[in-house]
Amino acid sequence: MQHTQQVRITHLSERTKSALEESSSLILAKGEVHIWLTSVQAWEHRMQELEDDLSAEELDKRARFHFHADRERYVVAHGLLRRMTGRYQGISPRAVQWECNSNGKPFLCGPSSDSEALFFNLSHSHELVAVAFSRDRLLGVDVEHLRHIPEMEQLMSYFHPVEREQILRLSSEERQQAFFDCWTRKEAFVKATGEGLSRPLDSFFMEKQDGSFTVNGDGVRSGEWKVYGFTPVRGYAGAVAIGTGRP
Repeated sequence: MQHTQQVRITHLSERTKSALEESSSLILAKGEVHIWLTSVQAWEHRMQELEDDLSAEELDKRARFHFHADRERYVVAHGLLRRMTGRYQGISPRAVQWECNSNGKPFLCGPSSDSEALFFNLSHSHELVAVAFSRDRLLGVDVEHLRHIPEMEQLMSYFHPVEREQILRLSSEERQQAFFDCWTRKEAFVKATGEGLSRPLDSFFMEKQDGSFTVNGDGVRSGEWKVYGFTPVRGYAGAVAIGTGRP
């Protein structure tokens, strides 16, 4: 992606998974955003290693999923988050501690939070997992598997009128991609602010400007946020929202 905010996207393949096992700390400079992507299948034979890093509470949540695929997706997502957070903070995955705000957004706590600040966010859809990190910017990331949704036009009723009009102007073949592009941008933003879906999705809209999107709407100051869309892998849409001011 070409823009002023330095965003680095890394795909964790068989060749790069060793990045999770090294003991040295990862370097994340101020002003940078790192996004790590991996597939659930890439960890099929090492699922137990990731599961061993999870806390008792996370293991309890994992056990509540009815389907095996959902349990594996949870283990990879949260195991990856723990390992990468540990690399950035210079601690073991098991030592990572976090709490959630009233809307469910996690933040670091415990001894590791006393070191250099670290902001992070997690998303997963179907077979893809994404985690994003920054030292000095609030951020949110979202990835979505492109798929047929019979009620797509009904779901668009939750979008801002400006966005609905833009999508409905497109041909039926183009609407699916446009819907998920818009959805990931909006989801990334409400995750970054920590509001989640407590913020109505029709209370704001985005306008493209120089390769990124600016956010306009209730309680949002111009230039306060930048949102970037990206294609994580074929068949998926992705977006990252980044606060431009100090947290």
